[in-house]
Amino acid sequence: MMLSSQCYLKSSLLTQSFGLEDSRKLINKLLSACFKKYLNGQTSFETARDTIRHGLYLQHPIQFPYGTRGTSVAALTSAILAPNDCVAISSPECANCDYYEPTMNDRLEFILYEKEDMPKSTSHWLCSLEHETHEKCPDCACALKQPITFKSVPNVLVFEINSRNIRISKTLKFVQDGGAVILDVRGLIYHGDFHFTSRIIGNDNNVWHHDGMTTRSTCENEGDLDSFSTKKLLKSKGKRLLLVIYARA
Repeated sequence: MMLSSQCYLKSSLLTQSFGLEDSRKLINKLLSACFKKYLNGQTSFETARDTIRHGLYLQHPIQFPYGTRGTSVAALTSAILAPNDCVAISSPECANCDYYEPTMNDRLEFILYEKEDMPKSTSHWLCSLEHETHEKCPDCACALKQPITFKSVPNVLVFEINSRNIRISKTLKFVQDGGAVILDVRGLIYHGDFHFTSRIIGNDNNVWHHDGMTTRSTCENEGDLDSFSTKKLLKSKGKRLLLVIYARA
């Protein structure tokens, strides 16, 4: 679990702006090779991370710099999770009558970005995904809506958090083939003072805090997730929440 979380944070310094196809192939190849070495006990996580980071730095020093220059974790997470194919669809439809238009592929991917009309919770956010449209229904002249849905339930889904008032849902529910598929919150990434930390939630619902500067290669147990309020999830040791990561149970 800690390896997965840190991969989002640090090896994400590897990806941002190759051509998308080349970027995906390279990150997948590098991560796969380094994960195998790590899991086989042939290298440490830190060495694997540094190997990947250095390889990309050599090719794109401006996009992936060393030193004090930063980059967007959300953008880099998006690059890491970028799908090879379209994963969502949308279709203009009328809520007043039965009118609808043909379904089309949508540009939505596996990271969701906050908009001005902030939903009450991440669960509500997922259920209210839609494109803004000013089109009118040709049958009844009512306003059309264009909801967005995933073609299939994603294995991982990430929310970028900017609001201090949103409630962090601890589970997300999808309906697929007549059954429910649940995604649990599995990671939270925080930022402050030009430094990232994370919380990792295990399968047993235990919350683990990781800070590379203080906990190093270990994690601190912070208790059961059920005891965490949204207010407590939105901050961690003075740092504010940036990303919430959900994954299939």
